Amino acid sequence: MLKIGYQGVPGSYSEMGIIQYFGTDTTNIPYDNFREMIVDVEQKSLNFALLPIENSTTGAITRSLDLMKDYNVYMTGEEFVNVSHCLITFEGVLFSELKTIYSHPEALKQCDDFFDHHKQINKVAYLDTAKSVEYIIRLGDKTAGALASKRAAQLYNMQILVENIQDNKLNITRFAVISNQNNYKNDADTVSTYVVTSHTSGSLFECIKVISENNINMVKIESRPIHDKPFSYGFYIDFEGEIRSEITLKVLNELKKHCEYIKIIGNYKKKLAIY
Repeated sequence: MLKIGYQGVPGSYSEMGIIQYFGTDTTNIPYDNFREMIVDVEQKSLNFALLPIENSTTGAITRSLDLMKDYNVYMTGEEFVNVSHCLITFEGVLFSELKTIYSHPEALKQCDDFFDHHKQINKVAYLDTAKSVEYIIRLGDKTAGALASKRAAQLYNMQILVENIQDNKLNITRFAVISNQNNYKNDADTVSTYVVTSHTSGSLFECIKVISENNINMVKIESRPIHDKPFSYGFYIDFEGEIRSEITLKVLNELKKHCEYIKIIGNYKKKLAIY
């Protein structure tokens, strides 16, 4: 049985992503943080991990992107999870009685409008959405609530006061399926790379030009600071292609002419987000 890592506890959106992508016949291993999980993938303690890398409301999840370039792991698939935050608390508690709401920082950010309209409620960052539900149960504080999935409320037998309170009703998180092997599927159609361009004028433009002149569609570009070089940047570039095809190999070879460093993050079949 496959061992799959995810951040959080049962009821988290990451666990929901595992069920959507792999089904229910897996052993799912919860983690408190992304780095420990990715290290276990690299060391082959896990077959796969599900790593959130982007949200339709708040954008790139940068700490996840950085882990993919820093470790010998590969993105072999992706999954989209519709993220609908519920305000969860104890049975019988009224909305007017709530003083504090706990959740993951990303979830709190995705509900800024709600907190702007309810300034009497304090928001407190916690490790994970579903873990926030566990936490308020341990506290036993009837003035506390949590933002998490409907599944989390059901698993922990808690009351849902309000559903779907996120700012963007089409709130979707994109997850990377991470493996310790670059066994890419034959129908893979998207290449993810990380590049550090040469220190010459126009080097990033030249990289983009290589992709364009080979009639390749660039899907995404994201800059990230290089930690040991202040105010210098690397770039995540995603473009359409299959890693073994002649045209993709040609593009990668031409990119090397304009880069100090290039790493293939992954090659996978692009999925469509379902609203």
